[in-house]
Amino acid sequence: MVNLPFNTTGVAPNVSKIPDIFFSPYDQLFDNVTQNVLSGFFALICILGLVGNGRTIYLLAFSVKRNPFTTFILNLSIADFGVLTSLITATIFVSVFTLSHRTYVIDTFFFLLLEFIFFTYSASQFLLTAISLDRCVAVLFPLWHRCHRPPYLSILVCTLIWILSFLLSAVHFILHQTRAFGSSPLLYQLIVNGLLCTPLMVVSTVILWIYIRSKMQCNQRKLLTALLLALLFFLLFSLPMNVFYVIEYFDTYNLLLMTIGIGCTILNSSINPLLYFFVGRKKRGKDQHRASYKVALQRVFKDVNGSLEEQETVKDDQL
Repeated sequence: MVNLPFNTTGVAPNVSKIPDIFFSPYDQLFDNVTQNVLSGFFALICILGLVGNGRTIYLLAFSVKRNPFTTFILNLSIADFGVLTSLITATIFVSVFTLSHRTYVIDTFFFLLLEFIFFTYSASQFLLTAISLDRCVAVLFPLWHRCHRPPYLSILVCTLIWILSFLLSAVHFILHQTRAFGSSPLLYQLIVNGLLCTPLMVVSTVILWIYIRSKMQCNQRKLLTALLLALLFFLLFSLPMNVFYVIEYFDTYNLLLMTIGIGCTILNSSINPLLYFFVGRKKRGKDQHRASYKVALQRVFKDVNGSLEEQETVKDDQL
């Protein structure tokens, strides 16, 4: 993704360069009509995802009573919001600077923007892995999780994940700028993200699916269903990008796969608020009003060990 040579003006031959595929990724694949349709579709999904994640961040931060699990979800929504924001910014950046000469400063800024995409994407993947492991411990060892889990564990884990994601992106950027390796350092990000997180997510998904099937009346059913769907969609949508990392490492570029990977990344970062709403809402009858998104979040993420006062709050909000 970063080693292809290209002709440009005002850039020294020995500095890092951005391949042309980033500035015109669809030119060799689709005609103008298809390009416009794809761009419009991606832009619409990004906007809807920004609205959904922004609404989730606001409600979890200021309106919904906080518990250790919603701390994870809040940070996950922030990471997804960051992915969508950086993708939109990169698109605008490409559209503007395609019309002008590209210099070393422009190329370096664009790489920093790419690193921010990888930073937020990695944080999202690590956070979802931590969330799935936390729920697996909760269902397999409920007594320990309820009585002995450190109260500030969620905050600590989220902080460490943000630091780790930043360090990975910083090391990636430094390695590329110094040309310390002949191959792209994206391989190391693939090892951490794909080979570490994906197996843990698969195991967690299987455990949660078995638990939901065997405990039909469990109090955490809505919460586990939302998490299970989020895991399934992430595993499905992250596969093209992980494959693209491998292909890029061997210097074999597939623009179609890259386009599919970007589209899947956008969908994955946008779909979670929709899952929270559909899992949290109740089937309404003729005389029932549609539940708000806030009520849906409260139903999904309410503390199963919470007080009756919290449950009354949800009922008041419904009324």
